[in-house]
Amino acid sequence: MAPINRIAQLSSLIAQQTTIIDDFFTHNNIPTPSLNPDALHSLHIPDSAAHIKAARDAVIEACSELKALLTGPKELLKFNWTAYVSVKAILRFKLDRSFAVGETTSFEGMSEYSGLNVKIIRRIVRHAILNHRFFEENVPGVITHSALTALLATNAAVRNSLVVELDEFWPAGVKMADAMEKWPNSEENNETGFTLANNSNKSMFSIFADEPERGDRFGRYFSGSNSAVDRLLEEYPWGEKASMVDVGGSHGSIAISIAERFPNLKCVVQDLPDTISEGASLLPAHLHDRVSFMAHDFFTPQPVIADVYYFRSIFHNWADKYCIKILQNLAPAMRPGARVIIHERILPGLEKLDSLDALRAINLDVGMQQLLNAQQREMHEWAELFGRADPRFRYLGAHQPHGAIRWIIEAEWQG
Repeated sequence: MAPINRIAQLSSLIAQQTTIIDDFFTHNNIPTPSLNPDALHSLHIPDSAAHIKAARDAVIEACSELKALLTGPKELLKFNWTAYVSVKAILRFKLDRSFAVGETTSFEGMSEYSGLNVKIIRRIVRHAILNHRFFEENVPGVITHSALTALLATNAAVRNSLVVELDEFWPAGVKMADAMEKWPNSEENNETGFTLANNSNKSMFSIFADEPERGDRFGRYFSGSNSAVDRLLEEYPWGEKASMVDVGGSHGSIAISIAERFPNLKCVVQDLPDTISEGASLLPAHLHDRVSFMAHDFFTPQPVIADVYYFRSIFHNWADKYCIKILQNLAPAMRPGARVIIHERILPGLEKLDSLDALRAINLDVGMQQLLNAQQREMHEWAELFGRADPRFRYLGAHQPHGAIRWIIEAEWQG
């Protein structure tokens, strides 16, 4: 049998799926993708067009594999050790904001704006153009925005996210192997790549508490992701419950959404004192009788008796030993039939490791390691975690609502 010609297979797949996507854009009057400054910031594919999203993912995955095959193992092993240095310099010296979108500038203009000399500016900008499509230089010495730098210059949230990724996450990743060598198999959140990158003996949370400006920047990085509830309201029988506690619930966005939808349900939001004070001040007046705020450390015994204890993206911040303590501290308040809901990603099994969603989940898993010695978990690890915490927990399983990132993971207290 002749060997499979993988590059031809991939090329054909890319052509077929791209045609499907292009036909969809044409039929729905959606502009074709572009990296020009006035391009759409993201592709407008509605949730109802699941087949188009699948086609897009297939093209991206195939392009990645095809590039790897045509690069070859030896070349693939070469590490681009200058990859993001120009991007970090552009952000640090605000070169993306040195001229308005729709206008042009020069290396000299950027030099005057930033205080860096023209030679350095030229090298940084051209590196960013070639490696990251930052800016454009279609006429020698004349710089215009690309879609990427136009977005950075005009969208504070996007810009903040990239700053956090390069100033906080990237240095921690560089130091992760050093931390693993210094503190083998550690589950402590102050024995990490982040700790070493900051020349500290403190955890990331403690470092941010000591430096409020950094902490605020980090908080804004995740604020956008907290707006979506991942079909939690539709996919869980909240109408059958009388009370819930949102443990580590920040300003209460989830509890407020649940209370708005289910008028017979009372909600308590628990978090650190400053966060709780801010959340309480923002609570809509018509919910004051059904949503309350309470300062509480989830490493201390839970004081509130409720039907449901809800945790959103909490457990992936902690190693197993600490997650077990969190669960054990619920026991004093739990009554038979009470439920624990954990709402976060689950690492995919081997059968799904070739998907883009799997790549994102595994990248986040390693990210939690480098920042906090924490982790994302596979399906079987959730049952094990509840069992290790207390045999009175009965693990009920997990399901992922269609189109959602997070899974709804549930256990019942049997008393």
